[in-house]
Amino acid sequence: MPAPEIQISKDGLRLSYQRYLADSAAGFLVILIVLLALNKGVPLPFLGHSLESLTTLSKDTKVFVFLITFLLATPLGLTINGLSWFFLGWCKLYSIDIWLKSPEKYFNPFFPTKKSFRYKKLVTFFFNNNQLSGKIYEVSEQYQDYLSIFFKDRIRLEHVTGLSQFARNVSFISVCYVFIIFYKLSWCPETTLVTSHHFILLGILIAILAAILYSLLESFRCLKILSTIHLLCIARGITHNTSDDPEKLIKKIHAAYFA
Repeated sequence: MPAPEIQISKDGLRLSYQRYLADSAAGFLVILIVLLALNKGVPLPFLGHSLESLTTLSKDTKVFVFLITFLLATPLGLTINGLSWFFLGWCKLYSIDIWLKSPEKYFNPFFPTKKSFRYKKLVTFFFNNNQLSGKIYEVSEQYQDYLSIFFKDRIRLEHVTGLSQFARNVSFISVCYVFIIFYKLSWCPETTLVTSHHFILLGILIAILAAILYSLLESFRCLKILSTIHLLCIARGITHNTSDDPEKLIKKIHAAYFA
């Protein structure tokens, strides 16, 4: 049986790599950005202009503040992960179709992945070619739920899932960062757009690149799930009618392996 994602013992709290990337890492990233901004004297709402007030605290108080900050990183990351899913999770529905339908040319970053997972055979096995749009994500999610319960040891997607969620969180943080800069321009009149446009462009660039990475990883995850189901069917000689619902194929697989 696989180890639980969160373990609490006398030695402390242990998170799985997926949970760390998906939740805690985003919280630590935000805290790091805030500390760097304060260290550079950048005025932030409610936080002032620098870390001078923190340096004047006693040693015990500093330890307490840093401990609280460390413990708050995971709840903050959980909040960011939830918000990024609500605001940016929809983009993978469209981006997956774009990557999978992109031409198979050497300049396509997803071309080697499609080749390694035998994309054309998967399409022929699972879908009618004229009914492919918008269905790969939905169908792969159904199969993943089944695999995660009955074939947990046969599919390892923790790192891919965790990294894709972290990329989505980075994109969401970057978008918020850009909005904060625009707010800062109106909140701090002495700041000019000339001194901030580089940071705005950097935030937009990071948001776009992180969103692209997120869509690539989600596309990889979908193909990995379909490829695993396909291999399970080949191993037991299971056939599939593309007009059937995924539930029928799941029943066939379950009967072949657990009957």
